[in-house]
Amino acid sequence: MEKASQDRREKNASYQPEIHVRNANSREIFKNNRLTSQFLRNYTNIPLLSNVMPEDIEDVSEKYQAFLGVEFESDTIKKVYIRKADGIIEREVYVLSLIEHKSDIDYDVAMQLLRYMCVIWQEYKATQNKIQEGSSRRKNFRYPLIIPIVYYEGKRKWTADLNLKDRIEFSEEMEKYIPDFTYQVVSVRQYTNEELSEKHDEMSLVMLINKIQTEEDLSEFRKVSEEMVDSTYGNAPDEIKEIYKKILWSLLMKLKVPNEEASNIIGEIGGHGMGYLFENMDEIDIGALKRNTAREKQRADEEKQRADEEKQRADEEKQRADEEKQRADEEKQLRIEAEKRVADERKQRKTLEDEVARLKKLLEIQEKK
Repeated sequence: MEKASQDRREKNASYQPEIHVRNANSREIFKNNRLTSQFLRNYTNIPLLSNVMPEDIEDVSEKYQAFLGVEFESDTIKKVYIRKADGIIEREVYVLSLIEHKSDIDYDVAMQLLRYMCVIWQEYKATQNKIQEGSSRRKNFRYPLIIPIVYYEGKRKWTADLNLKDRIEFSEEMEKYIPDFTYQVVSVRQYTNEELSEKHDEMSLVMLINKIQTEEDLSEFRKVSEEMVDSTYGNAPDEIKEIYKKILWSLLMKLKVPNEEASNIIGEIGGHGMGYLFENMDEIDIGALKRNTAREKQRADEEKQRADEEKQRADEEKQRADEEKQRADEEKQLRIEAEKRVADERKQRKTLEDEVARLKKLLEIQEKK
């Protein structure tokens, strides 16, 4: 499966390794049932999911990945079992999670979600018909509930339409003919660092780290209780500690920290806990700031060079245009002068011919006398 995904990525012209690392690491968050259950209980505000525990969740993402392509590899599909008070499974629902990293909002998310939902329902129908032939054609057949959620890490406010129908023309006049659903957006920016710190669960630390997009965010993270961060990391199961490391690695890559330095930081966190991050934040800050400053200067220099080259090209174009105009003016003047000479010569010939004709006529008159 992994080899096939890699082949698809290599054939994808828009594939970017850095984005793939972030996608893969982010998917680790929602592949973990402990983190997913905390997310569904504490951050979605959906009553049906308020008591979901890790053992109620089954990851079924792999079943659908082949239908959807490499651009969906960070998304997850969970089958969630809803239980009665006595613990007996009452029914199952699907939770579809899309992860959006970019500040540039994808305004076609609703259609992307619909594509997923249709694949899930089609597969569910095929499975039920295998169990009992023709069951989907019966009156009491029901498709499972799918709850679509977008986990958004960007800084900008989410402004995409939350309803599918709003992406379709005539949505108001022909509303009853248009399929529709609403998806929920959970943005890391909708919570302050203080609010996340007060939740005291592993998912809150994930979101605190995911909020770091800029130097300012990094400074704000430093104000979070070091004790809370270190205890949350220290008390987390080993598999979640590994997820923290992967998320931090993505952050360090985004800050353009060199691989060797990033590896040392992750290694020290593994040995000493998240306290190491706070103790060495100044060095990371300064290093990142220097790199960002150098990148900004390089970008500015490149922009100036491009602007100078554009100006030079514009000047050369203007010079060529002026030379072309001058040549055109000279050629026009030459044509005018040539045409004037021709006209003058024709006029002179006409005058001479008229004079010759007059003289000839006078001679003829004289001869008759």
